[in-house]
Amino acid sequence: MRGNVGDLITQHGRRVDQADRIGTIVEVRGEDGPFLVHFESRGRCWVFPGPDTEITAAKDLPT
Repeated sequence: MRGNVGDLITQHGRRVDQADRIGTIVEVRGEDGPFLVHFESRGRCWVFPGPDTEITAAKDLPT
């Protein structure tokens, strides 16, 4: 899963009562992650993408 700085990352909740987490990639350490992501609700943390993760390219985001 490839991501670049500025891309939007979505981690889908694993349970019905768990909301999705959406953040912005601020640093990329490897071709497929990990990514340093800024989440509005949590601040910054490292994300190792898994099957519940989606990345939306910054160029595809509405302005």
